Amino acid sequence: MRLSLLRLTAAAGATAAVLALPSPAFAADAVYGGATSSEDPIVVKADAEAMILRSIVISWRAPCSDGAGFPSSGLLTPVKPVTGFAPSGDELLVARNAKGRFKGTRLGSVDLGAAVGAIVVDIEGKLTPARASGTLSATVKISDKATGTATTSCDTGKLRWVATRSPGIVFGGTTSQGEPLVVRLNASRKRVNDVLLTWRAPCTPSGGFWRIADHWGNFPVKSTGSFGTPFNQEFAMDAGGKRRFDAAIAGRVGRTSAKGTVQVKVSDTDVNGALADSCDTGAVTWKAATG
Repeated sequence: MRLSLLRLTAAAGATAAVLALPSPAFAADAVYGGATSSEDPIVVKADAEAMILRSIVISWRAPCSDGAGFPSSGLLTPVKPVTGFAPSGDELLVARNAKGRFKGTRLGSVDLGAAVGAIVVDIEGKLTPARASGTLSATVKISDKATGTATTSCDTGKLRWVATRSPGIVFGGTTSQGEPLVVRLNASRKRVNDVLLTWRAPCTPSGGFWRIADHWGNFPVKSTGSFGTPFNQEFAMDAGGKRRFDAAIAGRVGRTSAKGTVQVKVSDTDVNGALADSCDTGAVTWKAATG
């Protein structure tokens, strides 16, 4: 598990030129769910023929030159460049999106109080009826607002990602925190083999937060389609004391969609057993689709 040191705020503003693609009444999506080589979940939606990307939900963390880390996530929609229009932080500026291949860039900025970060994410991929794969790389340049002086830079390097399409078995969607979530059932649909998700939990009194790309699994599915249970882990800390993770997921899977809730709490106690820090995602909802 890893602790992120920079708070993420909503991306806003950029310098480029785009116009959103039209949004006709689409046929059912082809839905792919998987992970990057850094174990972050990824969800891809394409047209039914797997020729055109419709959306992609990503999660990543870029190590920074000052030893910190910069996390980000979001659902991106492909857009085409048109002079005079600037992209928002939830748009993917595509240079290619046809015949089962796509390539695009997300541009954004983030306000960090006394500093500002410029974000560039490059994504490309290949779609087939049963599988999607590609690469993702993100860089963040952080500068002092007052002087414009660069203070640090963050870079994921080139990450590879792979996702599977299996209608009725693999579900992909987002949480209410804007993070990707993937659910994979077994062939009989009587067990959830895998839940891939990223969660964020702010902490008190430290003021920090946990952000984890997690992997859970082995949940029996009832005849009603419901699944889930609370579970926990506890670890001894090097300086003494203990760290405890309490998690609970509840969901229901249908033929074409799934939904539910998840909550994670992290509690640190000192050598005397007194609570030192408490972190909580709160009640996070999630929705996913298959197709």
